[in-house]
Amino acid sequence: MPELDHAAWIRHESDAFTAVLETTALDARVPGCPDWSLRDLASHLGRVHRFWAEVVRAGADVPPERAAYGAPEDPAELAAWVRASTSDLLDALRAADPATPAWTWWRDDRTVGAIARHQVQEAAVHRWDAQSPAGRPEPIAAPVADDGVDEFLWIARQLRPPAAITFVTTDSGLARPVADEPPAVTVSGSASDLVLLLYGRVGVESVQVDGDGAVLTAFLQPIQ
Repeated sequence: MPELDHAAWIRHESDAFTAVLETTALDARVPGCPDWSLRDLASHLGRVHRFWAEVVRAGADVPPERAAYGAPEDPAELAAWVRASTSDLLDALRAADPATPAWTWWRDDRTVGAIARHQVQEAAVHRWDAQSPAGRPEPIAAPVADDGVDEFLWIARQLRPPAAITFVTTDSGLARPVADEPPAVTVSGSASDLVLLLYGRVGVESVQVDGDGAVLTAFLQPIQ
């Protein structure tokens, strides 16, 4: 699977996100983040970009200081603030060697490159979130989603108990076991649907589940 151009995809998905801010009421509720309005989601994504920009610029695996990164109240300024936040992140990523050590909340591959990879998924899933209030969310692009399944399971193996599950992306034909044991359940679907399932945006009715559904349900529970 070819490596993504992380910076290009972060820009693409973030631009699609900010386009929504100019066409949708900011008080619209976001189904994938039910406690948030679209304004809340925009504030979150902008803060995330600014936070990780600072982490990357630190150039070392040191715990970051968390700043407020307050979003503007004026609706006319919010989209511009999110765009500036994205530019801040991209400037930091482009200035750094991907192999540079960096703080991360996962355990393995604590580098700038791993942060760039994850921020593609952050932007893509939240773009889908932002488009959802209008009822027309576009699927996550196949190469982004395919990498997203790989990345989610790579992090899950670090932070969750082993699970006898195999995820099969029907558009790429790739099978991804979560653990080194025969699967109790196989979950099949497009890469986009599998990423959205793993991030809790769609339910199991969006994919095909063959085997012990309880194993899947347990795996999909948030990490405590």
